[in-house]
Amino acid sequence: MSKSIVITGCSTGFGRALAFHLARRGWRVFATVRREADAASLLTEAMAQGFRENLMPVMCDITHEGQVKDLAKKVAGATPRLEALVNNAGTAFAAPLELLPLSELRAQLELNVVAQLSVTQALLPLLKVAPGMIINVSSVGGKIVFPVMGAYSMSKFALEAMSDALRVELAPFGVRVVVVEPGSSPTAIWQTSLQRAEKTLDTLDMSVGRYAPLIETVKKSSLARAAKGFSPELFAETVEKILNSPNPKTRYPLPAAVTQRILLRRWLSDEWWDKQIRKMLKW
Repeated sequence: MSKSIVITGCSTGFGRALAFHLARRGWRVFATVRREADAASLLTEAMAQGFRENLMPVMCDITHEGQVKDLAKKVAGATPRLEALVNNAGTAFAAPLELLPLSELRAQLELNVVAQLSVTQALLPLLKVAPGMIINVSSVGGKIVFPVMGAYSMSKFALEAMSDALRVELAPFGVRVVVVEPGSSPTAIWQTSLQRAEKTLDTLDMSVGRYAPLIETVKKSSLARAAKGFSPELFAETVEKILNSPNPKTRYPLPAAVTQRILLRRWLSDEWWDKQIRKMLKW
């Protein structure tokens, strides 16, 4: 019997690459998307590559509790057990915290934290049967905070905490919890985030004023890092490695060089770190 996995956020980027990668290798993949056009696109490509029978797009906005419950029912109706869940869906809201509308902060936390737990709760009965594995897609931003990306980091720090709690709570049931912490990658999330930030800041009554140079520098830096980042295929290969490992680690920074930055931030003083960030951003 094929192993089954649910992957959230499969319209683009990491989720799409992972869905194709695992379906190609015989996994039964339930891939969540929010638009019919994205579901059709997944099926068209899967059919062209010859693994259509392994890929099942599921319409689901994970911030809607009712749709998450429907997702769990659909998966349970198709398989009695679930070997893995990859909480991949997410987004980034970029703005200096002084200017960030609280509605956008709530939306950031709702999608990147609350919705992740909602999906996990809904699918845990199936994961316990296997027992299966939960892979939460965090970020280097869950360990290191950069200006203008504070809301995104707040959500990823929270996801890291949630993962730590779940890892211990679910251990007696045999359900493993693993965190992947990607660095920059040429996916759509950063371009979408920055475009959204520009629209948001343009509508604010408060003038961006003094923050304008910082915002522009962070924008250029983020896009430059993303363009040189690792490919979504490396993410997919890493997740496959985790799924196939009898004793996976609890965290996987990606690529490996990210580990050095995380360790530097952990051991260096706040004063030194802040000084270097301000120097780099000319702020």
